[in-house]
Amino acid sequence: MAIILGRKPIIETKDYEDYAVGLALPIQITNVAFKQNYTEIEQLKSNIKNLLLTKRGERLMNPLFGTGVETVLFEPITDEFEEKVQDIITNSVEKYIPNVSIEEINVDMSNENKDKNLINISLKFRSRSTGNSGLVSFNIAQIAP
Repeated sequence: MAIILGRKPIIETKDYEDYAVGLALPIQITNVAFKQNYTEIEQLKSNIKNLLLTKRGERLMNPLFGTGVETVLFEPITDEFEEKVQDIITNSVEKYIPNVSIEEINVDMSNENKDKNLINISLKFRSRSTGNSGLVSFNIAQIAP
């Protein structure tokens, strides 16, 4: 039976600097174990990338996890396209990473990227627990069926 131990805030001080917060994504094997994150912001970046790059239905036992943002890449590019992508990202982050507050989302859909079915996304966020902020950028591409 699982026991809830409670939530403890991440303390980024000298006393705790050798404690890993979580695994870095993508998972990489180092000489000791998997590559780990030692700051809250680095872990939040990994969590956000993991969420946004996961297709809905891809995660076993949790088919609703992910964004499905890659599905809009073949939709017509209208004035509402960027807003639609931002809404998908905002809703997913609010649901699965509630300790993150999104401050800004930039969706780059230049003419060159349109032909490649590619979106460049940069997301500025803030941790609700510590107030630290970070920036994560990545590409989402869809290969034609």
